[in-house]
Amino acid sequence: MDRDGERAVDVASAATLEGEVPSIGNPQPAAKRPSLLIPMTVGATFFMEGLDSTIIATSLPQIAHALNVTPNEIGVSLTAYLVSVSMWMAASGWLADRFEARRVFIGAIAVFVLGSVVCGISSDLYTLVAGRFLQGAGGALMTPVGRLILARSFPRDELVRAMSYMIVPGLLGPMLGPVVGGWITTYWDWRWIFFINVPLGLAGIVLALHFLDRSEPTQAAKFDGWGFVIVAVTLVALQTGFEAIAAESRVGMIAWIALGIGAAGIALYARHARRADPILDLRLFRYRAFAVAVLGGSFSRLVLGATMFLFPLYFQLGLGGSAVVAGYLMAVLAFGQIALRLGIDPLLKKLGVKRLLIFNSAVLGLLLASLLLFQPGASFWLLGGFMFLFGLIHSIQLSTLAGLNFSGLPQEALGRATSVAAVVQRLSMALGISATAILLAFSSDAGVPVWADFVAPTLALAGVMALSVVSFLTLRPGDGADLMKAKR
Repeated sequence: MDRDGERAVDVASAATLEGEVPSIGNPQPAAKRPSLLIPMTVGATFFMEGLDSTIIATSLPQIAHALNVTPNEIGVSLTAYLVSVSMWMAASGWLADRFEARRVFIGAIAVFVLGSVVCGISSDLYTLVAGRFLQGAGGALMTPVGRLILARSFPRDELVRAMSYMIVPGLLGPMLGPVVGGWITTYWDWRWIFFINVPLGLAGIVLALHFLDRSEPTQAAKFDGWGFVIVAVTLVALQTGFEAIAAESRVGMIAWIALGIGAAGIALYARHARRADPILDLRLFRYRAFAVAVLGGSFSRLVLGATMFLFPLYFQLGLGGSAVVAGYLMAVLAFGQIALRLGIDPLLKKLGVKRLLIFNSAVLGLLLASLLLFQPGASFWLLGGFMFLFGLIHSIQLSTLAGLNFSGLPQEALGRATSVAAVVQRLSMALGISATAILLAFSSDAGVPVWADFVAPTLALAGVMALSVVSFLTLRPGDGADLMKAKR
């Protein structure tokens, strides 16, 4: 069989590990070219959520003082958000399929805004925690359902580019959050860090009503209540365990108990998922491209999540920079992420999905290892150039993986795939932060880390990127071919 013939077979079998040929629906679902205002609209809500997730950190002492609680006690407001996100994320796909994706997306924005108002008017810690829980419920649905809307709105060969436009506004939120939060807290009132979400959310709802098309619900399956409870308890337990490890820089009693409950929950759900309509459909992992994107891509997301924790510490404690310098360097990384997202198509066409992911993962690993070449006294101008380059490569990885999540899947499976991918991605990033915290504490003997203490965690993350390379080697040449435009 010639090369073209082999490629055709691979495209047909991108489906599953067993080589079954899927029905991937209509690869060109719309007669007219979908507007790029669709991903920008979804991205606008990501901006709001990303801004909120970082803006609150700079105001915690002021909020604690206003509510007459200690700074340690106010930390439960952050935990409430994370727990809520973990609980509701698994239900996002079912809700979008059952009640129509645009309606669920708009409802999620409304819930997020309502939670923001409750936080803003809170006069005690209990009200603040309730508001943060509502925000988490809205945030848990906005992100995966927003991605699902894009997957259903765009032809597969335009999906990576659409994802790139969607994530650009989302990157600006975390970058601006600390600055905006500090400004509001210093010159205004801390309650406005929550009230600022009201006009942003209302604008998002208006944009969604205007630019997002309605789609018919795709299923009416009975809600898997027991599965939802198992997954919710499991994710909350794992999130609690990871948070405890990151906070204490060791595996303490709380972490052991939480992780034990999480492990038992995983085993219980694996048995439960054999039913016909589970809340998280593990049978989707039969699709090879999806399995590699989610499971293999989890190595990449583990590393990329960990670097957001490691880099600011390295710049300040390892290299002796100020918090302002660290903030600028993280902003430069975000600019690098944005810069290449809008020009990723040529790379994808030139290399293809498999070669692009393998090459990109290898470069990310080498860049991480080369970070150690910067020692105390190094030029922060050169480090800024390094961070811009890291942001460029970082953006390629995330955009390509986001598109590959939906490659080769039947149209009716997109909602279920969204939930599974969102849960695995979240756990991967949380695990990366916790594992890095443990390694850093072990290297520094629980003291204040210095440059040498960052060597082991950084090299470990570079090694995990090597595992990502290995996982992408299992892709076949035809996998992800539907993400690229056919040559004419």
